[in-house]
Amino acid sequence: MIAVDLRGHGLSVHRDSYRYRDYEDDLLALLEGLGLERARVAGHSLGGYVALRAAARSDRIAAVLAADVKSDWREEDAELARRAEGGSQRVESSRDALLDRLGRGLLPAVLDRDELEVLAERSVEPAEEGWRFRWDRRVLATEPVDAFAFLGRVRCPVRIVAGAESPVMPPEAARLFAAAIPGATLELLDGVSHHVELEAPDLLAERIRALAAGP
Repeated sequence: MIAVDLRGHGLSVHRDSYRYRDYEDDLLALLEGLGLERARVAGHSLGGYVALRAAARSDRIAAVLAADVKSDWREEDAELARRAEGGSQRVESSRDALLDRLGRGLLPAVLDRDELEVLAERSVEPAEEGWRFRWDRRVLATEPVDAFAFLGRVRCPVRIVAGAESPVMPPEAARLFAAAIPGATLELLDGVSHHVELEAPDLLAERIRALAAGP
């Protein structure tokens, strides 16, 4: 199993461009570099969107598990993208203050301090006069989401998992999204919001193991 930090995320380097095609190219180049003719890909949010775009373009993607993927583009999304252009991460004077911000940003998922420390290994770094998030804020300056332009071209098996309480992929949006992919299945998780991997980790791990096992 291979865990991927997309460009500008986690421990990956920051780049000048964060277009969806860039992420696709990175994923497919990774598979090429590893000599993998076919791969089963699981992704949450942006990761799921990128996996599906790659699957619409290349038969290297053998199957996709996409968790709580955004499928629309609203004015508030456009405003967030405009604010993120040329943006940089705010520096906190203490690491504890930054971890508190990290925890608040994941609500309604509630993590204890040890769990936050695990996330912090890949998401915070020291900066001049304090600490900051490691991810590049410019990743939010994205192009509009247009999922329905490519979903009909996805030919591999796809399973969509979404939180029934998610503001990112509400149930009706999830149903329309899954219906646009030939043969896709949808699973809605009661009482779960956007961060499926944090709110229902055991269930999602089970779905990932099933994805990896085939057929």
